[in-house]
Amino acid sequence: MKRVAILGANGQVGVEVSLRLRDVEGIEVVPIARNLSGSAFLRSNGMECRHGRISNPAEARSLIGDCDVVVNFALSNTAIPRADRDMNRQIVRNLVAAAKPGVSIVFASTIMVYAPGMKFWLPDSYGLEKLIAERMFRRLCRASRHPAFVFRLGHVMGEMQNITNKICSEIRDGKVALPHDGLRSSNTVFTAAIVEAIVQVAQGAPKPGTYDLITSPQWSWLDVYKYYAAQLGLPLRLAPAEQVRHPKSGLGSPGASMRRFLGYLANHHAVTERLTFLLAFLPRSVNQRMYLRYLQTRALTEINALRQAEKVDFCVEDWRELRVRSFGQMADPITLMARYPLPSTLQVASSNQLT
Repeated sequence: MKRVAILGANGQVGVEVSLRLRDVEGIEVVPIARNLSGSAFLRSNGMECRHGRISNPAEARSLIGDCDVVVNFALSNTAIPRADRDMNRQIVRNLVAAAKPGVSIVFASTIMVYAPGMKFWLPDSYGLEKLIAERMFRRLCRASRHPAFVFRLGHVMGEMQNITNKICSEIRDGKVALPHDGLRSSNTVFTAAIVEAIVQVAQGAPKPGTYDLITSPQWSWLDVYKYYAAQLGLPLRLAPAEQVRHPKSGLGSPGASMRRFLGYLANHHAVTERLTFLLAFLPRSVNQRMYLRYLQTRALTEINALRQAEKVDFCVEDWRELRVRSFGQMADPITLMARYPLPSTLQVASSNQLT
């Protein structure tokens, strides 16, 4: 019996992966959350959880010191860049130091390290932070002789994921607009595929390394929406081209004022996310003032957008094609979702239970 620790089990991905792992033969899953409130949903569905802060060295040893595989979905996300950076690095240091010698450790990263939303390689703040954390993680694992696995996750799909709920709502509303007629690769991965990858790590099948966890062969966005339309038993109705609002490009009207600049940032999230990475190097007080001013401007921008809501926005990002480093042999999503089902008696989670 292999004991598999799931750090960050209070998050959407951690919760669903834990539930799908629960009945896998030869696996004892150990969900870990910071506190009792974070594990409430899993405990209400009959799962025993451990509680504590992986960022605390002493607590980290008691949380994962007896586990045979450690999977890290934990992520500090306070919107204060410097605080998040320090906390996420501490989590990586402690999980490597606290794991017992020789156990495999999985670090959940993201395909955002490839900057798929840009025409050239310039990752956003999240992608850059994950990329730096990946390198730190691999270095620490080499020094301590832990087999290191980096899983760069695509858009995570599953019954308990926000993006899946969003897609289903769009299908029900009959307002689906997809870039390139939905024929471009979706860069999606189903939670059951993440479970399959973890099971293979526990069984010692794959070699340590960095892998892109994306459905292989790739599903297009049209495939994804057709799949969920079939699940709902509804027709998929795509919006006509003349009803689609295409994203604005270019800098727009020049202006020197801070309000105009923040308004531009509010409309160009790709630029905003990249500047956020640089904010982490500024004092915390400056971080907070700039973030609050940005939120005010963004709220005004969104209110103005509501006044011209006749057209339909693209439902998904218009990302460029990626060269995927596949994990290896993996069944199709439909087979995997059947292989690792959610419990039939599962209680429904509200959005504020999964944080």
